Amino acid sequence: MPIFEYTCRDCDQQFETLVLSTRDKISCPKCHSQQVNKQLSVFAAPAAGADSEPNGGACTGTPQSCGCR
Repeated sequence: MPIFEYTCRDCDQQFETLVLSTRDKISCPKCHSQQVNKQLSVFAAPAAGADSEPNGGACTGTPQSCGCR
């Protein structure tokens, strides 16, 4: 069940929503318009190149041990 990011073309509201089916009608939570554009998620782009982070740049530590806060 992927979460997608959208921007409403009518009111410029940015929002995320859980999409259970590709047939779901997505509407803006602010103005209820169905005129929305799916945005490219940061996590949707795969890491490429020899100098990329091995885990795609995602933090794998705990909040106590992580240095990326």
